[in-house]
Amino acid sequence: MNIVIEIYLIVCVLLLLFDILFLVLKNYRNQEFYPKNDDLAETVRQEIQNRRKQGAFSPDFEETLGKQLGKIRNLITLMDVLDADRDAAAWFRPAIFAQIGEYQKKNDYEQAYYAYVISEFDYGSDPVPPEFAAQFMAFLDSKSLYTFANAMDAVYRFGRTNLLLAALDKVDERQGFYHQKLLADGLLASRADVQELAPALVKAFDGYTPFLQGCLLNFFRMIGYDVSALCIRLIQSGDKADPEVRYAAMRYFTKYPSAQSRVLFLDMLEREESPWMDQMLAIQVLENNEDAAARDAVRKKVTSPNWYVRTKAIACLHRWGLTRAQIFDLLCLRDRYADNALLYQYRHEKELSQYIIDTIRQLQQQDESAETAAGPAPV
Repeated sequence: MNIVIEIYLIVCVLLLLFDILFLVLKNYRNQEFYPKNDDLAETVRQEIQNRRKQGAFSPDFEETLGKQLGKIRNLITLMDVLDADRDAAAWFRPAIFAQIGEYQKKNDYEQAYYAYVISEFDYGSDPVPPEFAAQFMAFLDSKSLYTFANAMDAVYRFGRTNLLLAALDKVDERQGFYHQKLLADGLLASRADVQELAPALVKAFDGYTPFLQGCLLNFFRMIGYDVSALCIRLIQSGDKADPEVRYAAMRYFTKYPSAQSRVLFLDMLEREESPWMDQMLAIQVLENNEDAAARDAVRKKVTSPNWYVRTKAIACLHRWGLTRAQIFDLLCLRDRYADNALLYQYRHEKELSQYIIDTIRQLQQQDESAETAAGPAPV
């Protein structure tokens, strides 16, 4: 037994030594590939102090720095210094911008880092130069996901509608390299003027693929921009529109219902041939229209053959609030699935939950008594 324990301890020690060696080698390789330039770091810190005291860098410093920033290790070194002194970052922006041609020739990793650096600057008070922005857009053509994503982050920070529209065209071309949520989050974080951007996106909407259309509808819903007319058109287009785009248009009205959308969704529920997804979303939209017509339309769906539709209908009725008499009317429909859905909705309401259980039992007993009184079926 002692031998087994000793072997186990030896293995554990060897594994620990392996982990330590691996970390040491990994750190060494990183330093070997892109070692920090300590001399440059010290020079940059000193020049920052000089500029704060004298209002300018030392003679020839910017020219010397420009020659050094063509190497990734020096750019990394500079950004390490600026990360600790963000107020000085804007002073070095021109020198970094001047290196764009150099970094467009480099490998994917170095391009991705350069794009990241560009995304870290503040463009609120000092807009990006048009000539630099036009050249920078080429990074969006990179086959590297990291370069592409970092370049998109930079475009969001630029805050210029024309650049963002051009970037979205590139996103649409390579939709496999992006995700709708990431894109919507980026648009929400963008510094572009929404009152300028949103109408431009609506105008270009029909030219985009369903991937980008669905993303934009989610974006419009999140910012509260009025695209009711566009959504109504998409919903009424039927099979002509991509199903996911139609669903996104329908979800818009769950947050921003209108009289026109109410009529449209009531009609969906009245038509038995409506797809189940349409019916479920229609119920979701009508939750905000607590009137007699909506209640009646939703109530008819508690016995829908589709599980999603009937459970959504009962959840909607539960949210509106049901009296005991109304619950009894639903139980009298003798639909086992609807009964189970009711029990689920009222599981946290002890009195009503017990009332539903007792009523179901009574109705079952009545059915059994009626069958017994009728006697056996004729052969």
